[in-house]
Amino acid sequence: MTIEFDILVGLTNEELEALAKLKEFSICKDIKDELLLVFLFSKKLNVEGTHELIKNNLFVREQLEISFPVVKHQVNSELAKKASSFHIKGYTDREGRAISYLHPSKVRPKDYTFKEYMTFLFWSQDQCVHEPPPIHRAGLTIIEDLDKVSLFKHFDSRLNDFLKKHNIKDMQNVFIGRIQKIYIINPPWLLKPLLSFARTFMKNKIISRIEICKRDQIFSTIDQSQVLFEYGGTLDITYADYFDSLPSNY
Repeated sequence: MTIEFDILVGLTNEELEALAKLKEFSICKDIKDELLLVFLFSKKLNVEGTHELIKNNLFVREQLEISFPVVKHQVNSELAKKASSFHIKGYTDREGRAISYLHPSKVRPKDYTFKEYMTFLFWSQDQCVHEPPPIHRAGLTIIEDLDKVSLFKHFDSRLNDFLKKHNIKDMQNVFIGRIQKIYIINPPWLLKPLLSFARTFMKNKIISRIEICKRDQIFSTIDQSQVLFEYGGTLDITYADYFDSLPSNY
């Protein structure tokens, strides 16, 4: 039998047992295993936490009439190709963590409807079924480029407003993602004092994962061959080309 989704390959007994327990919840009974595993890995196999995450995730989709899962042909391709938030399958840091990119200045969120923007974000999550278990176990490294970023143009309050309206504490209760490292390049001058202030009320574990650095410092933990040329690596492809190469049902 051919296994269509990489996330199903090579699961441990512990992971299979956690999946079986998760499927006992009524909300999970009709969800395919590969999709349940995306949530389960995000919560490090914590079944109760995963159940809560799924409930919130599906609630937001229902409110905005966004399908589960989202596939490529449902995404606004213009928004996707602006490459403000993306991941290319198959590239990792030396710890085996998937590499994701954030480049907020590449898109003005309010140029798109809230539903269009959220559909794109959910698609970015749902395509994780194509990554194998070792990637999910290792977590995520983010390269965030804050060049020319503007709080007024490039940050969108609609999601936070929506979550507050529906009494959902924060985005971690809606979206998957085990962030292990964040490299921030081209930071605005205010960022360092803001991070220093944040230490007074944010968990040290989160703060310790953020590193403000120059581009070449990224390569202390990531081979240049794994990073896009635009961000100082030698990987000479564009996200637009990668997006176009994906099948419509991806």
